[in-house]
Amino acid sequence: MARRRFVALAVAALVGLGGAVWWSVTPARRSIPLVRGQAPPASLKAHCDEAVGAPRVERVTDRVFLAIGYDLASTVLVRTDVGNVIVDVGMSPARAAPVREALLHASPGPIAAIIYTHSHIDHVGGASVWADPGVPIWATASFTDHFLKQYGAFRRAESRRGAAQFGEHVSEDSLPCSAIGRRPDLAAATTTGARFPSHTFSGAQDLEIGGVRLHLREAHGETHDQLFVHLPDEGVLLAGDNFYRSFPNLYTLRGTSPRPIDAWIASLDAMRRLAPEHLVPSHTAPISGRDQVREALTRYRDGIQWVRDRVIQLANAGRSVDHIAADVGLPPALAGAPELAERYGQVDWSARAIYDERLGWFDERPERLYPHAPAERARRFVDAMGGGEAVRARAREAVAARDPRWAVELYSLLRDAAPEGMSPGTPLAGELAAALDALASEVGNTNGRAYLLETGQRLRHGEPPLSAPTLDPAFLDVLPVSHFFTIMATRLDPELAADVHESARFEFTDTGERLTVTIRHGIAEVVAGEPLPGTPEPLAIVTTTTATWRRLATDLRSPLAAAASGELAIAGDALAFRRFTGRFRRGL
Repeated sequence: MARRRFVALAVAALVGLGGAVWWSVTPARRSIPLVRGQAPPASLKAHCDEAVGAPRVERVTDRVFLAIGYDLASTVLVRTDVGNVIVDVGMSPARAAPVREALLHASPGPIAAIIYTHSHIDHVGGASVWADPGVPIWATASFTDHFLKQYGAFRRAESRRGAAQFGEHVSEDSLPCSAIGRRPDLAAATTTGARFPSHTFSGAQDLEIGGVRLHLREAHGETHDQLFVHLPDEGVLLAGDNFYRSFPNLYTLRGTSPRPIDAWIASLDAMRRLAPEHLVPSHTAPISGRDQVREALTRYRDGIQWVRDRVIQLANAGRSVDHIAADVGLPPALAGAPELAERYGQVDWSARAIYDERLGWFDERPERLYPHAPAERARRFVDAMGGGEAVRARAREAVAARDPRWAVELYSLLRDAAPEGMSPGTPLAGELAAALDALASEVGNTNGRAYLLETGQRLRHGEPPLSAPTLDPAFLDVLPVSHFFTIMATRLDPELAADVHESARFEFTDTGERLTVTIRHGIAEVVAGEPLPGTPEPLAIVTTTTATWRRLATDLRSPLAAAASGELAIAGDALAFRRFTGRFRRGL
């Protein structure tokens, strides 16, 4: 009886731990209506029609076919004498399936190889549709590390921000496209068919498949794991995300690590040196004609360098980051270039990102060193302006005067000064939402427009729950088990871990891995191998396999069933272990 009670308590400690080490089961989604009636600027509608357009397959050469308009990212098929090489595979199985049908209709045959230009989910999430058994998948050697970041510690923040960037609750008549492709189906994308590459390289890799030469070149840019594909016999360059018809996303609203600006410029120069006849980006329509391609690539790299150099010049002159962002702009020779229109990336956002990446957050403004807390600062500004009602009146006047930018700033002061008054669904929240809508009506950047409209809808109806990704076993079984524990460490609740010094050990019989999780000073330390000196004796030892743990961590297997089958064993103090696991937050 005592043994049965111990097992029950120990297993109960693991129930729900999946939400702490990875994610929890998706909660029921509230019904949030779509934003409607916000007609996009005519220039944005024209861009969507020209650069994205309806789903179709375009023949670039006799061997190269482009499926565009089906998804956020395009898919390229290269026909060879032994089958088709597929470059980028879409965001999800649901979106990839019609692309496969359309491309194989244009070029029937088996799949000979898959190439990922980089690890963003819109390029790899549909792999299960394309990756027939034994098909090699090529990528750069840094692919895996970069991919795992997307499912790592900041997954919730990046998912929330990404949903806003793409306008999860914004109708297509208000936002007809993302500037770089068809708007993503975020619900479908939670079921991923991603596969890790079977073949990787650093620097350069030359392939010959079915009589076709494919030169793969590592080319850091939008990501650190980017590559481009050159088909020298076809005169075709597949650029990945280092070029598309919009000012590049040197910074993205969904959040990312700093993009390697100097390396991006160098990658574009490497493309220029090849002098291709056809430039086929993974987003937006291709460009044909050697001169047209050369000019487009040259203007693109010059636009990036202009912003980088101006940030450096103005920073050296002592300008604040706000002034730099306002003043950088583009020179007249580049400002009208179609591939530099600020439809996706934006110059001022990029300037801020470059400044922060090179110099950090401090911009020599002494008032930034010891500011009041945001709420206190906002309260003082509101009081200095005559109080909340006076500020609200001025915000309404700004909306009436068609000055939504000023209205948004004023309403934001009220939000920061008294957040409870701006709770979703309140009249004040509705007024801020209306001001955001009015500002969005002036914005032709699809990311900015979507973010404004989506934020307004959240102010009206509340924050929607985030969908948890659904992983299939083929993907799950190659995730490093240590990755789960890295995420777990970030989810310790410091209020429940105060004055606690305790540890638990996890042993994996199939790999011999051993990890000790120690709670100390309100943090969770994860150590592989032998515990560090000073680590307390583990209050419990969990023994299992990596495959079982991956399924426990993602709520795909019940701890009770795993224990009953012998796949999971827990030895030690069951009550203490239950308290230990209870100190981690679920579902963050």
